Amino acid sequence: MSRDPNDQSVLDLLADPLPETVQEVLKLQDELQDLADRWPPREQADGLACFNYLYRIITQEVWDRLELGTTFHDPEYLARLDVEFARLYFTAIRADAAGGTATPRSWQVLFGRRGDDIDPMRFAVAGVNAHVNRDLAFALLATCEKLDRPFSEAERADYNAINDIFAEHMSDLRRHFENRFERVLDKAVFDDLADDAGDLTVLLARDAAWRRAEQLWAVRGKPEFHRESAAIDWRASMIGRAILSFNLV
Repeated sequence: MSRDPNDQSVLDLLADPLPETVQEVLKLQDELQDLADRWPPREQADGLACFNYLYRIITQEVWDRLELGTTFHDPEYLARLDVEFARLYFTAIRADAAGGTATPRSWQVLFGRRGDDIDPMRFAVAGVNAHVNRDLAFALLATCEKLDRPFSEAERADYNAINDIFAEHMSDLRRHFENRFERVLDKAVFDDLADDAGDLTVLLARDAAWRRAEQLWAVRGKPEFHRESAAIDWRASMIGRAILSFNLV
């Protein structure tokens, strides 16, 4: 992605320290949304703005359920996972704004085309792909390390509960884009997008990320860790390219 004067604003916004609480994540997502919505040439239709809008909704829903205390068995674990997950997202954005080669390939796909004339829903799904298919496994590992817990099945029920939150909001997102951009997103196009990307439910399936995290946990501290990490990123980048590039006609 070519350098942009707005990159310095991103670097200022995402300077260390990154968030340590879910409330801080929400605040930073709000500030990032305000910046992305004004990013030329597409402004509110900017690729990052489209994904961040969805991600902000998901984070708010997680926080609301944590506050209620009725959904999750282990709020400490879920809150830490939410924070570690978001920190990977913010770190990728910051790396892209700084230039160089530190940005994960999976995120480069979205950042590199964020100003293109692409359907907003595709941008949102491409962001979900990078965040779930690449970042989530690493967020799981970071959570276990921060909480000093072994990687186990104990938190699996809470982890799987996030699936419902994603599913609940995807159809709402399509309606939001229809209203915001005064256009109707063809349901057939949306369904084709889901199918050609390997089915949206598979794209969002966190079972796959859990298995990847188990694999990474088994090889942490070994040379295989870096090879497996690169492979995870590469696979996610290929899916992202398909989402943003395949022919819908």
